[in-house]
Amino acid sequence: MNLPVINSGGISAYCSDLIVDEEREVYFLSVAGYQTAVKGIIANVLEYGSVSVEIGGEYEYLSRSPQSYSVYYQRLPSGLYQGVILPRIALPGNNKPKDMFLVLSQHTSAAQELFFKHLEERTDIPLHPIWSAWLWGIFSEKGWLTPLDSLIGEYQGYVVEINEDELRDTITMAIAHKNPEVMVCFKKGGEHGTSE
Repeated sequence: MNLPVINSGGISAYCSDLIVDEEREVYFLSVAGYQTAVKGIIANVLEYGSVSVEIGGEYEYLSRSPQSYSVYYQRLPSGLYQGVILPRIALPGNNKPKDMFLVLSQHTSAAQELFFKHLEERTDIPLHPIWSAWLWGIFSEKGWLTPLDSLIGEYQGYVVEINEDELRDTITMAIAHKNPEVMVCFKKGGEHGTSE
């Protein structure tokens, strides 16, 4: 497999995963190569340096997002080094900011599951797991769930913004109008209802 080359300040390495927003701000980056090159490229991204990657003959110029990042390094069995950066809003248990999070996943079904887990952590509204697909659709319709561009690799990324008051109103209206996707958890018996 030929990986695209990522360059910064005269150093280069290979890029195995890259997710950005429409302004080309980095939301997920995985770089492999010699240790000094990998650390140098990661440092340049974090310090708002000039970083570019060639994809299909076109250069993409990357910039740092305003989010706080987590950085991970590991030595690969080949002896090369891998560095990964992602915003902390993607990590479970990180509730700052409370009104925004990032979902990274290789499959849409896993993305919906992570979306629900993050949402449940960050809101005080009681949510039922059966609502996961419905909530995903509502967030997409309202523009609260923004798909990111996966330029390299298999991962998908989504930035999710929460307006808790509007979410509460949306759920309340769905219950008041007896939306079947929401009401299924209130049915007596059955797979998702109560047994009482």
